[in-house]
Amino acid sequence: MKKLSLLILSLVAVMGVQSAKAWGGFGHSAITYVAEQHLTPEAKAKCRYYLKHTIVYYASWMDYWRSVPEYRSVNSQHGISAMPDGRTLDWGGKPKGKAMGYLKNALEELGNGNYKNLPDSVVRQRLINMVHYLPDLHCPVHVSFPKKEFAHYRYSLLRKGKKTSYHGFWDGSPNFKRGKWDVATYAAEVDKVKPKQAQKWQKGTLDDWARDIIKQAHRSYKITPKDTDISKLTDADVAKVHALSDEMALKAAYRLAYVLNTIFAE
Repeated sequence: MKKLSLLILSLVAVMGVQSAKAWGGFGHSAITYVAEQHLTPEAKAKCRYYLKHTIVYYASWMDYWRSVPEYRSVNSQHGISAMPDGRTLDWGGKPKGKAMGYLKNALEELGNGNYKNLPDSVVRQRLINMVHYLPDLHCPVHVSFPKKEFAHYRYSLLRKGKKTSYHGFWDGSPNFKRGKWDVATYAAEVDKVKPKQAQKWQKGTLDDWARDIIKQAHRSYKITPKDTDISKLTDADVAKVHALSDEMALKAAYRLAYVLNTIFAE
């Protein structure tokens, strides 16, 4: 529980602002599916008890409901902000009432066995928030870089010569050029992480995770620079896209599993 407490304490200082949806439906479902494969029996049973479904069922729930008045405050706060150096975190964010505020509150309210003292409906909503927002942080384009210092990052890509959304491309990157893959196929083909690697990803506090996310986000701009036509990517280029998106999706999955396992540890 000590590690989870450190995560909770670091959360408010870490979270920044980024608009638009992350990962897309397939990405969110794939991440939560992989995470579910690594839940302890206790955590899986508790999640099923409170949600009445798998965590995959609620993977994109907050994207569907974000425009409803009760959730409008979390409509555009799904990411991390970087400082002008592009490496460190913007510690000035105050996510009270925002999406990351919801996530921070969920960890505080559920951790250290506190979930046992809450109504089932409250635990359910906190879990729904968590299984969406934690993966959201890991989308490469959900790092908000300063507009002035990183103006060169603000561009569109091309698809058959026509402008297409940079953000949208990376949201859909887990399933890019993978045809009819479903989430079970994704897990079987991509989730080949060794225990030592998983433990390394799960180590540290959330601000450590966020710094790593910022570092990896820079890779997306190197892989798909300005005027890249994604319809003309070579096999080698596609492999680079998958290498980044899969790494971040798996980090999100293993970290989500770690948090849920810690919360529901008996």
